[in-house]
Amino acid sequence: MKKIIVFLLAASLFCASSFGQKGNNQIGVGADILIPTSDFGTYFKTGMGGYVKALLGAGHSGQVSFTLGYTAFSAAGGFPLKLGFAPLLIGYRANLNGFYLEPQIGYCLINAKFDGGDEFGYMTDSGGGFMWAAGIGYVINKQFEVGARYQSTTNQGNNFGAFGLRLGYNFSLNGSKEK
Repeated sequence: MKKIIVFLLAASLFCASSFGQKGNNQIGVGADILIPTSDFGTYFKTGMGGYVKALLGAGHSGQVSFTLGYTAFSAAGGFPLKLGFAPLLIGYRANLNGFYLEPQIGYCLINAKFDGGDEFGYMTDSGGGFMWAAGIGYVINKQFEVGARYQSTTNQGNNFGAFGLRLGYNFSLNGSKEK
């Protein structure tokens, strides 16, 4: 219990100090298309999903990012298996005149659902693993975002790598800056 209280206190202090930073604070929402690579791509089709992201200003050209999302994948060849990925990532976005670079690390929750009907039954399983991602993109008018990234997560010795395309919109949290 003490560890939980210390963690919550540290997280609260971190968030409070982040909002005190000068910079561009935003909330982003958008859609993802993820194309599985390697063995993952052999057995699963392209996945679709969405995300929510907090971008907290860190100086004039950077932002600390916190990303939550969900992407669903269906097995190739009509096999009745579906995988769901829910990443929880923290990263740093370096903004370079509209372009950005964004490395991220975190944890990915993975759930699997098999529906074999009356003959084979219904099963679910869940787990998770370390995840990393490296993204690039372009922000138009400080709001619309188009990006690409590679992400990889591992679970029980399996590697789930995917190339992603992202389209999003970022809402400003800074309020109006009238002079």
